[in-house]
This record gives sequence, structure tokens and C-alpha cells, in this order.
Amino acid sequence: MTSKDFPECFYRTVVKGLFVKDDKVLLVKEAPELADEWEVPGGGLDFGENPHEGLIREIKEEMNLDVTSVSKHPMYVWINRFEGCRGMDWYYSVVLAYKIDLADLNFKPTKECVDMRLFSVDDLTKLGDGLHHQSHKLREIFNPADFKK
Repeated sequence: MTSKDFPECFYRTVVKGLFVKDDKVLLVKEAPELADEWEVPGGGLDFGENPHEGLIREIKEEMNLDVTSVSKHPMYVWINRFEGCRGMDWYYSVVLAYKIDLADLNFKPTKECVDMRLFSVDDLTKLGDGLHHQSHKLREIFNPADFKK
């Protein structure tokens, strides 16, 4: 399948969980066979899936952690263009990033995620290319004050 089969308005919907503690945001390190980069936890919605349910499912699958709450509305929304992925020339994703709370941080590596860590605004900048391109926009928009309301 190539991208020419999709109109410019085609987007893959991605849900991400923003867990913030002490002015730092939680990121996961993807397994080397995936991207071997730091990324906001979450993933793509299945067709027809509710965003809240999809986010809870993705975090359980990736991190084996339990989400205890998801904000009613996304905290941040951004768009990415992927090229040469999933057998397509290109496609767009729209990222809906929700504030979440977790039951605990007792992370055990999975086949998808090998580590997790809290990152400050400065840490996000220092990651450079170690931050997955889908999360680059977070560097520009993440403000810990947004999570104190």
C-alpha cells in the first residue's frame, strides 16, 4: 500500500499519556528492535476504539502499569508526518496527549519498553535525537505549570 491511496486529510490517531511528577514528564525507552529511543507512553488507536480505553490498553501492554485516571480532554495535540513507515510512502498521525495518573511506578521491562524515566524540560532538550521524532513537539509545548491546575 502506498500513500497515494490516502487523501491529504488521512490521519492515524495516536493517544499518549502524560504522567508528570515534580515538574518532570515520564518517558519510556522503546526496545532496540523498535526504535531504541525515548517516547511518551501510548500508541495508536484500534479502529473504532475509545481514546481513553485505548490509552489505558496501550500503557498496560507497553509498561504493564495501571492507569488510575485520564483527563477528560487532551492536554496537548500535535501532528506528525511519517515517511517510509508501515509499508507506506508517508502518512500523518495526530497525537492526543492526555494527563494520566498511574497506580504505581513499578515498571518491569516488556518486549516493547525496556526502561522508563522522568525528564525535565531541560532533559528533553538534551535528549537530542534520542527522543523519538513523534515526541519532538513535546520539547516545544511541555510546561509543568500546565499540570498544576
